[in-house]
This record gives sequence, C-alpha cells and structure tokens, in this order.
Amino acid sequence: MLINDLALFVRVADCGNISAAAAEMDISAASASAAIKRLEKQLDTSLFIRTTRSLRLTVQGERYLIHCRRALSDLALGEQAIASDKGKISGTLSLSVSSDFGRNLFVPWLDEFLLDFPQLQVRLHLGDNISSFYHDKIDVAVRYGKPQDSNQVAFPLCSVDRVLCASPEYLAEFGVPDSLEQLIEYNCLFYKLDERTHDQWQFRRDGQEYKVRVTGNRSANDAEIARRWAVA
Repeated sequence: MLINDLALFVRVADCGNISAAAAEMDISAASASAAIKRLEKQLDTSLFIRTTRSLRLTVQGERYLIHCRRALSDLALGEQAIASDKGKISGTLSLSVSSDFGRNLFVPWLDEFLLDFPQLQVRLHLGDNISSFYHDKIDVAVRYGKPQDSNQVAFPLCSVDRVLCASPEYLAEFGVPDSLEQLIEYNCLFYKLDERTHDQWQFRRDGQEYKVRVTGNRSANDAEIARRWAVA
C-alpha cells in the first residue's frame, strides 16, 4: 500500500472531488482515479459513492479516513523527528578494541570524545579475540593487521612499527644476538590467539623481508621469561 495513495484518499475526501484533489497534488485526474481504485481493490471495499455530479464517502470510507489521518500524522511526526536529529551524534555505538591499544591509548581518547558528544552512549569491548559483528552486535572494531573475513569493510587508521627488545639483565646473562638466526636460541615471548600460536617474527631490512620462527629454547620458567623478555 503506497503512502501517496493514502494521502490522495484523504485529499479526495476533504475536497469531495477527485479532479480538485489531483490538481492540489499535481497529478492528473486519471492517475488520481486509478490510485483510488487501486486502494479500494487492496482493501476489497468501496471507499466512495460516485454519481455523475457528486462524490461522498461510504461508511467504510469514513472509518478508514480516521485511521489514514492518524497514520499520516504519525509519519509526519516521524519525519520531523529525523530531520531534527540530522547533524547530531546520538544513540548507542558498540566498539571492539584490542586490549593493549584500548587500555593504553583508546580509553583516554574516548573520554575526550564523549565530552564533545554527550548524547552518545558507547559500549566498549576490550579483548584480543576477533569479534563477530553479527553475534556480538559490534558496530566498529579496531584491530592490528588485515581482516580475515574478506566481506568486512576495512580501512587503515595508522601504521605501527614493532620493536624487538630485551631487558638489560637478560642480555647481560645470555648476550646480544649477532644475527636474526640466533633468536631461535633465546627465550622469546609469543602469544596465542584464536587457537593459533603466533611464534613467527617478521623483520624488514634493505627492502627484504625476513621471518624467524622463535621457540624459546633456553630453559627458564615462564615467570622469569615474562619478566625479562618482551616484544612490542
């Protein structure tokens, strides 16, 4: 059922004449007549009693007119509400951010952002698991690397360099490696995400890319490794 047909029905009822209503709505009388007939066919009832000189509502038409006026009024109020909200940022925004980025950088930015847009409510999900936009009802996710799902729309925000580092105590005990290959002899930290262990470090030198799979071969307990080795 077309909204224009409902609006036309109301105008015909007010004017008592199809041609006059058609002129007000800037359509032909034939188009207006066809619209009324289409509406009557959809409702399976006659809305007007037609004679050669007059046009008046049937009982069903009078009842239907009340609901049409109410429906059109509600639609107009809805359009006004949307128009008044244009240019305003409000509602609820659900964000998913990786834990380290979220705690160290994003939360302070978020505080400033909410001061500028007090009508906005933000739900922040901190974690390193890949969020499901559908099941977790996520609007925007910020992650490192490329998205695994090719159907997702993504664009780069920034480029983050990674730094290989170790504590002075660890290097004093085990020495500074002279080559990338020597890293396999050191206690290196790597993380596990979505049942996948990320134990391959990538380096770039003179335009060439190098990959080293670290294992942490030197014996040390996990607490000691975590205290002395770190990769950012």
